[in-house]
Amino acid sequence: MALSSNSTFGNLLVPAAHDDDENQIRTLFTQVVDLGIDFRASDTIFSEETEASPSRISFDKIPESGLSYEELIQQFASVASKSSNWGSPNFLGFSDAANNVAGLAAALLIPLLNQNIANQEICSPEATFIEMEVVHWLRETLGYPVPETYTKASGIGGVLTLGGCLSNTIALLAAREKCFPGSGIQGIPVLPTKIRVLVPSVTEHYSIRSAMAWLSLGEKNVIRVPVDSKFHMDREALKQIIDRERECGNIIMASKILEDKNVWFHVDACHGSQLAFSEKHRYKLRGIGKADSITIDSHKTMLVPYNCSLILFRDPSTHVALSTNSDLILNTQWSLGRVTPFIGSKAFDALKIWSTIKLFGRRRLGQIIDERLELTSAIQDEVTQRPNLILLNKTDINSCMMVYIPFQIQEYCIEKIIPLSDADLEKINLMNRRIKDTVRKEGMYYIHGFPLQSCPHERFITPDKQVFVLRTMNGNPLSTIENAKGLLDRIERLGQLFFSEAGYRCIQAGPSLNHLRRAEDKLSHKIRNLFGNQDFVAVVYGSSALPRNAILSDIDLMVFIRSVEPGQREDMVTAFRSIMNQESILVDDEVPLSRKLSIPFELAARAAESGPVLDDAGEIRSICKTPEYLSSNKMLQRLIFGVLTTPNRIIAANANGASSFETLKSNAGKTLVGLIRQLHHASFSTTDEFVKLAISDGVRSGEQYLGYKDRSEVVEKLSQIFDKAYGSEYGRPVDPDSS
Repeated sequence: MALSSNSTFGNLLVPAAHDDDENQIRTLFTQVVDLGIDFRASDTIFSEETEASPSRISFDKIPESGLSYEELIQQFASVASKSSNWGSPNFLGFSDAANNVAGLAAALLIPLLNQNIANQEICSPEATFIEMEVVHWLRETLGYPVPETYTKASGIGGVLTLGGCLSNTIALLAAREKCFPGSGIQGIPVLPTKIRVLVPSVTEHYSIRSAMAWLSLGEKNVIRVPVDSKFHMDREALKQIIDRERECGNIIMASKILEDKNVWFHVDACHGSQLAFSEKHRYKLRGIGKADSITIDSHKTMLVPYNCSLILFRDPSTHVALSTNSDLILNTQWSLGRVTPFIGSKAFDALKIWSTIKLFGRRRLGQIIDERLELTSAIQDEVTQRPNLILLNKTDINSCMMVYIPFQIQEYCIEKIIPLSDADLEKINLMNRRIKDTVRKEGMYYIHGFPLQSCPHERFITPDKQVFVLRTMNGNPLSTIENAKGLLDRIERLGQLFFSEAGYRCIQAGPSLNHLRRAEDKLSHKIRNLFGNQDFVAVVYGSSALPRNAILSDIDLMVFIRSVEPGQREDMVTAFRSIMNQESILVDDEVPLSRKLSIPFELAARAAESGPVLDDAGEIRSICKTPEYLSSNKMLQRLIFGVLTTPNRIIAANANGASSFETLKSNAGKTLVGLIRQLHHASFSTTDEFVKLAISDGVRSGEQYLGYKDRSEVVEKLSQIFDKAYGSEYGRPVDPDSS
C-alpha cells in the first residue's frame, strides 16, 4: 500500500516501492540503530573480513533495480562487518572514540533536520545560531574575548569546518590576507618564494605544508624550527630564524608560536584544546588567548562523531576579511556562508558539539579530560616498567610514544656506552613496523605507528635519526589501564617473536669473544687453509662490517681468489654453513653462496671497471627478487661493485690479495663517480651533492636504485670516494659540458 500524504512518513520519506508501509520503514530505522549499537558494543576493532589495504579493487555496474529493505539492511551489516570500531576500549591509536550519547543522538537527528548553514534566513533559521553559540562557548573557554550580544554572524570570530586540515588552511588564508590586504581579490604582490611559514621541526602536522601547496604559496616555503628534548619549539632559534629570513628579504607570513615580531601567531590546538576544559591542566595552554587564530578538532577531543573542526580568530575582523561575494549566498545579517571559505553547502554538524556541551557541561567535560590524562600517565608508567619498551618522552596531552627495543640490546648499548648504530636502528624500525601491522591485522587492539624524523633518546637514539614509533592515544572514557596492559603485552610478545624469527642475536658484551668475532676467526682460519697457496682476500660487508653494532643478523662474506681450483667452491660453502650453524648465526643465501664465496679477481676487475649493468634506456635497473635474477651474472656484478664501494673489512688475505683488493676499490670508486655523472647528465662540485645522487635519484633509493643506504658509515665511504676522485690520484672529473 502506498503511503498517503497524511501518513506519519508521508512528508518524510520517498518510498522504495509502492507496497511499502509505515511499519516496514520504522523497522528499517530500528534495525539500523540496533546494527550501529551492536557494532559499537564489540571489543573487536577489525573483523576477519576487514582487509587492511587491498592491492587492487574493482566495482560492479550501477544496479538497474533496487533492493528490499531486508536486503538493504543485510548490505549495511556487510559494510559494518568490514569497518573499524574506534569505539572499542581496545582502540588506543586515536582519540576519536565518538561514543557520547548526546553526540550520537545529534548525529541521528542532523540528516532528518537537513539544515544548510550557508543561509540562515531560508536554510537554517535556528541552526545558524546553534553554530554561533558553539563558537562563542569555545572562544570563551580558550580565553578569547566574547561580547554580550552579536549583531551579525561575521562578528562571531570563528566557524565550523570539515576537519583540521581545512581549519589550518583557513588560518593560513587569514594570515595571507593580514600580511597582504586585498590579496584575495588582487593576488599576492610578491613572489611566493619570498613567503615563509614557520613550524616546529619533527612534530609539524602535514596539513600546514598541504595548505601552502593548495594556496599556491609553496610547500617548500615552510621552514622547520628546531625543538627541544620535549619537542617544544626553541623560542630563541625561532627569533633568530625570523631575523635571518627578514634580512634575506623574505616575509614571515605565519608562525605556530610567538606573538611578537609582527608575525601572525597561529596555534594548531586540534588535540591540545581539550586541556582548556580541565582545571588541572589548563595552565599548559597559558598564552593561547593571544594567538591570532586557533584550530580545534572537537571530534578528537570531545567524543563527538566526524566531522567537527573549528577555526577561531582572536579579532573577528580578520575573519570578516575572508568574506566571499556570491548572489547564491544571501548577503544577510546572519549568513555564515559568507565567512566559510572553501565550503558552500554545509551540514548542521555543530549540533553534535552543542548537544555534548549541553548534556555534560564544562565541569564534567573537564573531569573526562582529567581522567583521560590520568590514564595516559598510567600508560607511560607501565611502559617504563617493561624492560623491552622505551618511553620516548612525557607528553602534555593524551599520547604515549614508545619503541620496542629488546632488553639485551639495551644492556649491550649501556655497557659499551654507545647508541644504536644505523644498522641496528634499521632492524629495530622494521620490527616496530611489523608489530604495528600485525596488531592491526589481528583486530583485537589498535596502536598507531609512524616514522618520526629525529626522535632522539638520551641513551639509545642519536638526533636526526628516523625512528618508527608506536603511539597510544587514549580518548575513550571506557578504556582502562587493563586495556592498555593487554596491548603492551601483545607488543612485547610480538617483538620477541619477530626478533627470533629474523634470526637476530645480541652481540655479547663483556671480555669474552663475541659471536661475530668468534665466527670471523673460524672463517679466517678455514679460508687460509683453503686458499693459502694462492692470492686471496676475504671481506665482510653490509651491517656486519660496521662498527658498534649491537644486533647480529648474518655475516655477509665475499671471497676473491686468483683462480678457483676443483672442489674449493664446494668446500668453502660447506665450511661457511658449518661455522654459521656452530655459532647459531643466520645464513643469507639470497644470492647463492657458491657465487659469493669464490670470485675470481678477473671477474671482480670487470665489475669494478664497468659498474652495474644498465638497462636499454641507460638507467639503473631495480633489483628483481627472483631466483633467476639473484643468481645471474648481472646481479653478481652489481653485488661485487656494491661491496667495493661500501664499508667492508678484511678478515683474511695474503699480501698480493690485499693489494689487488685495494686496486679494485680504487677502480670502482672512479667508475662510481663517472656513473653518477652519466646517470644525471650533470657535474657536481660538492661532496654532499655527489652523496645525495648516489643514494637516491630523487624518486628511487636502496635496492630500487644503486643499493646504497643512508647510513652514516655509507655516507662517509661515499664521501671518501668523491674526495679521492677530486684528489691527485684520480684527477678532477671532467665536466661533460666543458668539451
